[in-house]
Amino acid sequence: MELNREHFRAMIFYDFRRGLSQEECINPLNLTFGDEVPSKTTVDCWFSEFNLGRSSLSDEFREGRPKSTVVPENIDAV
Repeated sequence: MELNREHFRAMIFYDFRRGLSQEECINPLNLTFGDEVPSKTTVDCWFSEFNLGRSSLSDEFREGRPKSTVVPENIDAV
């Protein structure tokens, strides 16, 4: 099973709700998942978001160019 951002955010939220610190959250994740885990900065940002009352684990909508426009097939076509 491949873990995505929302899976890791759920684990971070769980540790946040348990009252763990950012360090206590990131260390077991690093031991278990190695290079797949989000950075310490990302964990810190999510702890801040949760402290502000955020409960959604999904990305918020952001305007801008869609990711699908910058793909090798489109670059070659241009």
